[in-house]
Amino acid sequence: MTSPSIDDSTSNKGQSFTLTNGKQVTLPPHDEFYARLVTRNRGVIPEDEQQRLRRSMILVAGCGSVGGAVIEPFVRLGAERLTLAEPDTFDWHNMNRQAVRIQDVDRNKAEVFQERMRDINPYADITVEPHGITEENVARLVRASAIIIDAVDVTTKAPLKAKYMLHEQAKRYRVPVLAGYDLAGLQLFYVYDYRKDSTEVLNGKVTADEIDEMEPLVYQRRVVPIAAMPYEIIPELFRQLRGQSSGFPQIVYTAHLFGVLALPAALDVLAGRPVKSRVILDIQSAIRPLPARAAVLAKRLWGLYNLNNEWRGSRKAAAKQSAAPAATRPA
Repeated sequence: MTSPSIDDSTSNKGQSFTLTNGKQVTLPPHDEFYARLVTRNRGVIPEDEQQRLRRSMILVAGCGSVGGAVIEPFVRLGAERLTLAEPDTFDWHNMNRQAVRIQDVDRNKAEVFQERMRDINPYADITVEPHGITEENVARLVRASAIIIDAVDVTTKAPLKAKYMLHEQAKRYRVPVLAGYDLAGLQLFYVYDYRKDSTEVLNGKVTADEIDEMEPLVYQRRVVPIAAMPYEIIPELFRQLRGQSSGFPQIVYTAHLFGVLALPAALDVLAGRPVKSRVILDIQSAIRPLPARAAVLAKRLWGLYNLNNEWRGSRKAAAKQSAAPAATRPA
């Protein structure tokens, strides 16, 4: 799906556009408009890097919590070529953290962003893939991209295969991927630099043979290290292991942390500068005074110890039930 059509009338003064509120505006020519848009970036972002960002195709796979946290900032920073891949529509439960308004509920997330970004930079080329990442489009999308934002959902089973395909093709075409996981007040940020031969798909934590049957909690345990589990998420993980909860709590300020990390990392990656492969930023821990931080750390370590024991117990029980003859399994 291409960007919304615009009025193609031109003059020496620029080009006319219709904004989403129906207002007709005439903007300066494209290059002049762009220079005005990014004028306050000067002195921080060198001109050659600004133009590289402007020209680079950025694939945003998933436009919910973490994906939605980068789209508008990228456009404001000066990115003008984005592909937004998202199969889902906004729902009421997205309101607490995603860039959704009441009038956006039940609309495709990527299409909403495409429409709203026209009110920031109508010249930007923003394309929508309303079916998300699929077997039919993944190679084409990855091949055309300079950098990929992986924000494919990991809280439900179905999208995990799409996430794996995305990384598999990124390695094939040597395209770097930035990915994020928001856990209570902690943002876990990964840079998968597939330009390096040594970088395995998802760092080798998941294989193609198992992804079809993998449960979200198993995926998260593989990809999210124990060091990244904040204290605040531990009670919820206990509830999920015990089958008492099927949702996953997510907070707006944590989702926004992904945008804070991803944009400067994208500039560095595009410029060829080295970037850390993993960043763990726990905002709730960062703002606690030292005595409180020490007390929470002790509780966290004890909680993780018990959680690990419960996880092992649940895995053993699941394996035992799976191995049992069908006649002896619970109905």
